[in-house]
Amino acid sequence: MTTKKADYIWFNGEMTPWGEAKVHRLHSPLVFVGDVGMGVNPPEGYTTDVIIAAFPWGAYLGAEALDQGIDAMVSSWNRAAPNTIPTAAKAGGNYLSSLLVGSEARRHGYQEGIALDVNGFLSEGAGENLFEVKDGVIYTPPFTSSALPGITRDAIIKLAKDLGIEVREQVLSRESLYLADEVFMSGTAAEITPVRSVDRIQVGEGRCGPITKRIQQAFFGLFTGETEDKWGWLDQVNP
Repeated sequence: MTTKKADYIWFNGEMTPWGEAKVHRLHSPLVFVGDVGMGVNPPEGYTTDVIIAAFPWGAYLGAEALDQGIDAMVSSWNRAAPNTIPTAAKAGGNYLSSLLVGSEARRHGYQEGIALDVNGFLSEGAGENLFEVKDGVIYTPPFTSSALPGITRDAIIKLAKDLGIEVREQVLSRESLYLADEVFMSGTAAEITPVRSVDRIQVGEGRCGPITKRIQQAFFGLFTGETEDKWGWLDQVNP
């Protein structure tokens, strides 16, 4: 997959030569079962197809969101229970839940929605993992709360620990958002976006908090090549 990715980026070089790009692009791979006919029972020995779409990508939750934060609401829609669909999978069908949570929030004037799990505890945003900060400690819901094991989530946990910030994965109540010093969301598209209010209740000072800012600086510093990649996360792609 690494080789194919490198070829793909260079194939699109006429639009945005690697190393000279002036805009961010989101590369979205999709693996699917192709020509097997109608139905939900693909035959034995079926093959999968892969496509990778590249989209010019700005700020997912708004141009000012990374600095000023967003307003979010807790959705009336729950995340699916773990034994209904594979909630840990980055699967197309799971995005129906995201659509319901996110569209409800935007209908009510919020930038994003937050879903609870079937037990009423925090799960994640419509398209992002969720973090809160209290007394200098970062908290995030566990996978047992139907939270996606996101790549960006994993990176944040490692970066925070490298900065000497304690991170705890634990079951979190809805009201913990209202009492948090800081709240932020993470994802490939959302990157690291602070949340300034939840259900019209201001979070902390109502802007990007100091720990969120430190995580942002470490994250963007690494992925723009300004700071050392200690984990080997970056692949150099040369034409």
